[in-house]
Amino acid sequence: MLSEIREKVAPLMEPVARAFARAGFTPNSLTLIGLLVGSLAALLFAKGEPRLAGLTLLIGGVFDVIDGAVARLTGRETAFGGVLDSVIDRYVDFAIFIGIIYGGLAELWRLPSWAWCTLALTGSFMVSYTRTRAEAAGSGKLDVGIAERAERILILAFGGLLGYTRWAVALVAILAHATAIQRIIVTKHRLR
Repeated sequence: MLSEIREKVAPLMEPVARAFARAGFTPNSLTLIGLLVGSLAALLFAKGEPRLAGLTLLIGGVFDVIDGAVARLTGRETAFGGVLDSVIDRYVDFAIFIGIIYGGLAELWRLPSWAWCTLALTGSFMVSYTRTRAEAAGSGKLDVGIAERAERILILAFGGLLGYTRWAVALVAILAHATAIQRIIVTKHRLR
């Protein structure tokens, strides 16, 4: 869903991307900065600071957008850069949920934090996996779904900022699995 908006606001990001490029940042260095910022958010969740973690996640999201914008602007888009970005995204997702588990911030309806976070993390990984596998099978670009990564990060960020981390994790768990199922259904129709 947000991937469609991202394309529309891309021209607005160009001045920011240009500033980062002029400052000497490469797309891959921005991706790695995103890893550091995401890891900091995970540590803040682990320390029981969900509001600071939420704010940090929003800052990390900027780097997740800017790295691609700098790559396009400077003509440095590479297959390796795309792979690195995807791998770093998975590491950040993993770290965030481990931080939430450690902080005990997702206990809900008699289920412990680790159970909700495991459901959310599994769903998040399946969203990525179904896309990768379907596209490799010939489905075409499969960026459909109600909870792609940007949506999931925003849910966690605002959940943390507002003090509703447990509800945010539960929502991510539900929406991520719904998105994976949605992608499987779309893939089935496309591959007929």
